Amino acid sequence: MAGFFGFFDYTKPGPGVPDPDSAPPKARIVVFFEIFTRKFWNLVKLNLMFTLFNLPAILIALVFISNLFIQKTILNDINTDLIIKFLFVSIFLCIPVLTVGPAQAGFTYVLRNYSREEHAFLWWDFKETALKNLKESLIISVIDFIVVVIVGIDINLYMNINKGSFLMTVAGSLVFLAFTIYVMMHMYIYPMLVTFKLNVRQLYKNAFLFAIMRFIPNLLILLLCIVVLGASFYNAYLGFILFPLLTMSLIGLITNFYVYPTMKKYMIDKVTEQENSKKEEQENSEEEIIK
Repeated sequence: MAGFFGFFDYTKPGPGVPDPDSAPPKARIVVFFEIFTRKFWNLVKLNLMFTLFNLPAILIALVFISNLFIQKTILNDINTDLIIKFLFVSIFLCIPVLTVGPAQAGFTYVLRNYSREEHAFLWWDFKETALKNLKESLIISVIDFIVVVIVGIDINLYMNINKGSFLMTVAGSLVFLAFTIYVMMHMYIYPMLVTFKLNVRQLYKNAFLFAIMRFIPNLLILLLCIVVLGASFYNAYLGFILFPLLTMSLIGLITNFYVYPTMKKYMIDKVTEQENSKKEEQENSEEEIIK
């Protein structure tokens, strides 16, 4: 019993004090920045872990993007080829595709928990999730490597052969669009991997449906991530400091925070409804048996 027969109950809101349970929900953007500020140092630590485990892929991408900045400085001109290469590498960097799968699974699990305002043990949950999803995440990594190599070769080919050809331009644009959709799928693949028991085929199928179904919102989030990446590399020296410290965990938090409500609406809530309906059917059948 709180207080003494209801008196001296300091858990009850007094006159003029709003009841927290009846308070209107906060705007999503406010919640995001509250999580970001509250988990800032954990995000820095998580970013360092991500960088360490994905060092080879990150170094390749950073060398490529630094080469683009050098080309821009030397040429003092931004031609179409440079824009396409810059966009390709920006998309490749901001939504990691070519990564060490188990580390990406652990990284995503921690960020998914943060986006749901749930606790996560930084190292132990990272390691446990990486090991738990070892097989599926390695398969995803192999698939991603093959796709990135093929798309990279295709884009380079289309940019250097028959540049004036309309058909080659269309073909190159279609390849770039397909790769963009593939990257959008990666907003969903790893969050689904660490949330549901799905095989690789189901992961790619559901991710493709989400990528197409929410194409415009996905594209806007992808552009936001590119802006964050570009802002961090506005100064090249600062970018090479921010990237291993914060950039990827910030982008990862953005994508997980964006993806979770969609997963909840179309997957988690539906599973809950099915379980509740089965439970009701079971209870009804038990009542009929008793009667």
